[in-house]
Amino acid sequence: MSHNAERLESFLKREVTEFLIRHIALPEGAFFSVSRVVLGNALDKAQVFILIFPDKLAHESFTEIKHLERETRKYISSRLKRHKIPQVRFVLDTTQSKQTRLEKLLENIENS
Repeated sequence: MSHNAERLESFLKREVTEFLIRHIALPEGAFFSVSRVVLGNALDKAQVFILIFPDKLAHESFTEIKHLERETRKYISSRLKRHKIPQVRFVLDTTQSKQTRLEKLLENIENS
């Protein structure tokens, strides 16, 4: 990955987090984290992976976050001095819940 792509991913992660903190109204007890940003080869598309705690509020919370994709891109365009602003797409990051389930299964196997 090029240095410019790494810098852009880092910038997007920081700015998207800041934007969502200011503009999102999550259900009480829900927390989110931008876990990673993946850019397309042409740097024109950005997948922003969102991790939401607890799992039982993830669907409802992610629906709220998903509605802010367009506004997030507008915010990024005001903060980024590039001609081409990447299209932002939020993706619910389920890797943490899968990892937790796998660890519990392995623990159950070991205890059996």
